[in-house]
Amino acid sequence: MLNISMPVEAALALPPNFAGLPFSPLFVGRRRLFSPRTTIYDQDETAVPIYRLVDGCVALTHSLRDGRRQILDIIGPGRLFGLVFHEDNHCGAQALTFSQVESLGRTVDQGILDQALVQMLNRAHSLATLLGRKTAMERVSSAVFDLAQQFKRASRNPQRDAPTFNLHLTRADLGDWLGLTIETVSRCLNQLKRDKVIDFSHPEIVRVLDTDRLQAMAAGGRGEVRKRRA
Repeated sequence: MLNISMPVEAALALPPNFAGLPFSPLFVGRRRLFSPRTTIYDQDETAVPIYRLVDGCVALTHSLRDGRRQILDIIGPGRLFGLVFHEDNHCGAQALTFSQVESLGRTVDQGILDQALVQMLNRAHSLATLLGRKTAMERVSSAVFDLAQQFKRASRNPQRDAPTFNLHLTRADLGDWLGLTIETVSRCLNQLKRDKVIDFSHPEIVRVLDTDRLQAMAAGGRGEVRKRRA
């Protein structure tokens, strides 16, 4: 059983979608609420159950002995994590924002488990390609497009409103995920903003103004962000 606590001041700062949930340092039934930057389980921890993220954002990380960190994946609502192929877990899991997590133990429907494993493998292959072959702008575009898909806010008029999502990752988190420096991440985000691919008046709220262009860049389209001709 995981056993961490949340300070009272953090509990009082719950976002609106968590305001009605009971707060407890233990699982309520099979669910538990984690505060931002809280460890869900550690790297190499044994007997990790399978979890489902109900709401929030979770990072799967692997750290080297000298403290360098690689974010292996960003988990959005509905996805499973804690999937291991042996007794020890090769990565840790950390909540990046208030996150409601459901413990599924080790008993999960085989069809659902197979889908989660295929998704995990596909995303691992995509990360390997991103780190090995993509340019800095393509990496940042890939991250923004992925996060927009996983964390897009509900809209009353999705056909007219630009897709908007909460950026739960700091610039340092993005750097650890994409293999870039904080300065490079910031430069690429600002370039995307200047070229009207995305917009953000607040660093944690991003609007995607040109989804097709962003997706093309994320897929490794020709060239970096280019200004359109009038």
